[in-house]
Amino acid sequence: MDTQFEHSVYAAFPRVLPDRLQFFEYENVSVICQELGGLTEWRVMRRLNERSPTDSYIWQSSAPSCTIHLTFKRHSGEYWCEDEEGNRRNAINITINAGSVILEVPASPVMEGDNVSLYCRKKDTQSNHIADFYKDGSTLGTWYSNYMTIQNVSKSDEGLYKCSISGAGESPQSWLTVLKVKGDEGMFNNSIPAADEETRPSSHPPNLLYTMLCYAIFCVLMKYS
Repeated sequence: MDTQFEHSVYAAFPRVLPDRLQFFEYENVSVICQELGGLTEWRVMRRLNERSPTDSYIWQSSAPSCTIHLTFKRHSGEYWCEDEEGNRRNAINITINAGSVILEVPASPVMEGDNVSLYCRKKDTQSNHIADFYKDGSTLGTWYSNYMTIQNVSKSDEGLYKCSISGAGESPQSWLTVLKVKGDEGMFNNSIPAADEETRPSSHPPNLLYTMLCYAIFCVLMKYS
């Protein structure tokens, strides 16, 4: 993949560390906009779910990053990068769950053709669990581990995902973003444009060839005259 293209694709979204959209309470999470580059200074903006519309927009600082130490449910909301002129990038939704189950969905977009794993995590344990996975409200199935892998991901895999663990509960749902690979439309267009008058082959023989042919015929006629 073109490195410059890859950079521009991911720079259109805030970068989240760790790279996921769901967190338990009391974790740390950073949202970063500084990779956008250029002369404009980008800042992290957010609209918190539990805030009223009158005070939902908050500049974090003059530095284009925001780190939340000891996350709480109230930190759930929409986060994006915006400059002083109001230009903004794509927003992401970060969810802080006070419950016992989260689904680790990557915050950064995944490219078509990649493999992506979604992890269903139970709080305070690293062991595997039988988990049910869902997409857009429909059951995908039961996995006898705490993760499912989507092979060769496509645009049709984009959507809202969640999971559940028996006896522990259900995770919130988060959006998996899938981006098309650069140039996948029109790359294999084999149609040939009609030639214009300057490039279309001439129906007449070149002048030099025509002159030589006439000279040869003249010589033959003179020989047998």
